[in-house]
Amino acid sequence: MAKQNEALFEESSQGAVSAVTATMFVLSMVLMVGGLILSAYAFNTQHGDGPSVVLFVGGLIATVLGFALPFNLLPSSGK
Repeated sequence: MAKQNEALFEESSQGAVSAVTATMFVLSMVLMVGGLILSAYAFNTQHGDGPSVVLFVGGLIATVLGFALPFNLLPSSGK
């Protein structure tokens, strides 16, 4: 059985989340989800092939940026 005197969670040695980390998280989530939605709209059959390719490529670029930002920029900041 767990000891009653010890704290349940250990305090982090890095401190609290910085504003840069929180902003990058929100930005990456918006880019990732927005890119997925944008690329899903590309499969609408009401318009021709021209806008479909542009929507899909734009959504793909936004999704890749949404995944790349936290893995490439945040490790360099030390968080």
